[in-house]
Amino acid sequence: MKIFIKLMIIMFLASCENEAEKSQDEKTAESIWQEIDGYESWPQVSEWSGVMASIDGTHGSFVQIWINDVAMPSFQDNISSELPFASLLVKEGYSDNNVSSINNITVMKKIEGYDPDHGDWFWASFSKNGEVNNAGSISSCYNCHASGTDFIRFSTH
Repeated sequence: MKIFIKLMIIMFLASCENEAEKSQDEKTAESIWQEIDGYESWPQVSEWSGVMASIDGTHGSFVQIWINDVAMPSFQDNISSELPFASLLVKEGYSDNNVSSINNITVMKKIEGYDPDHGDWFWASFSKNGEVNNAGSISSCYNCHASGTDFIRFSTH
């Protein structure tokens, strides 16, 4: 019994150490993964409804994009201004136009004060199972998206 208790204590301490080793960006990404649960039922911009050919193939040859209710009104005006804080965009990338071939899931969340030099966007890439691939102020993301209005690269009109 004492061995069992010692093993349980060791396992608990090890899990605490692993949690402490995670960066704040990774913790934020994990929180966002929970926040986007059920995103497949979120609205899509009508011009980008369903699976579409990717603009440049970065996220996959085909993509599908969902937008939370906070961000959606901005897309009705062809993104003429900055999106509000708490805006979330979720993009699934596919190797072909079959939605079962998910390469990754990328998310943009606008967080007030997170990264003012890059529109306060937090970027995260997840495996289809929710494992964090990359998260935070990712230069390859904001450099590519800098050409869009408020870092949004797809057109709605």
